[in-house]
Amino acid sequence: MFRATLQFQDGGSFELAVPDGQTLVEAAIEADAPLRSDCMSGTCGSCIARCAEGRVAREVMEMPIVSADEAAAGIYPTCLTRLESDARFELDYPLAPRPSDPGRHRGELLAIDRLAASVSRLTIRLESPEDFRFQPGQYLRLRPPGLRAARAYSIASAPGALPLVELLIRHVPGGQVSDWLESEAAVPGATMTLQGPLGGFALDDRATRAVFVAGGTGLAPSLAMIRANAGRMPMLLCFGCTRREELFLHEELRALEAGTPGLEVRIALMEGAAGDVREGTAVALLAGDPVAGASYHLCGPPGMVDAARVVLRAEGVAPERIRAERFAVGG
Repeated sequence: MFRATLQFQDGGSFELAVPDGQTLVEAAIEADAPLRSDCMSGTCGSCIARCAEGRVAREVMEMPIVSADEAAAGIYPTCLTRLESDARFELDYPLAPRPSDPGRHRGELLAIDRLAASVSRLTIRLESPEDFRFQPGQYLRLRPPGLRAARAYSIASAPGALPLVELLIRHVPGGQVSDWLESEAAVPGATMTLQGPLGGFALDDRATRAVFVAGGTGLAPSLAMIRANAGRMPMLLCFGCTRREELFLHEELRALEAGTPGLEVRIALMEGAAGDVREGTAVALLAGDPVAGASYHLCGPPGMVDAARVVLRAEGVAPERIRAERFAVGG
């Protein structure tokens, strides 16, 4: 039996007894410890933590959910981590306010807005919002009526918008939720089943400046963090899409920028850039930006996240100052 100290972003801590042979997540579930998890297989990234002290044994990851330099820095899925001594783990979210435990919820679909050729925004009103407490950056699993499968989507709205929840959904050819959105069943008033809140992606509010790099519907968790922390710290949003017909929320982002002190929004397209939209990628928007004192929050296609990490590491940004939403979702 070893002991693990969970050290949270806000300075809070939790002491956890870890029996021999159990992973950190298994012990946390038994003890109802505030360590977030989801897939239990090292593929979602919800339980990522950094081992700051102690010796651990780690199982081989089937998917590269953390990069090589992150693993070298002790950052790893705790569902694949077993203790070989007492240890201390640093978590990238605060202990308080603690989100509600993941559970099943029902909500009414209020609106479907087609924002671009491949993106829709869903606005859902929860039946029991008092049972759903989340932190900006978390996601939920959505199951429309008549579907057996649920898909994971980051929440784009801030907690203050409850009972309303906003999701950004990319249309994927052949995807179950995507096909449902194109069907006659997708109408306001439909009852949606949701599971959540889930995930450990969160704003690093200890930094002097927060930078968000978002591609496509990876914009959603960045929007939630920006909306919830408007005016509290300088923020930069670098948002990119591939081509003009895929760009969405352009005017809303400009309005958010104009109404949020300390927020700068940069938008890029790989094809069809014009006006205040720059040519290139979301990662290219980082060029020349000062890195001192900033924290980085990445969400988008895996290639974009990997490219951003390479650029930031080349600029000397430490792995612990780079956070990524790692969940790859289907349609």
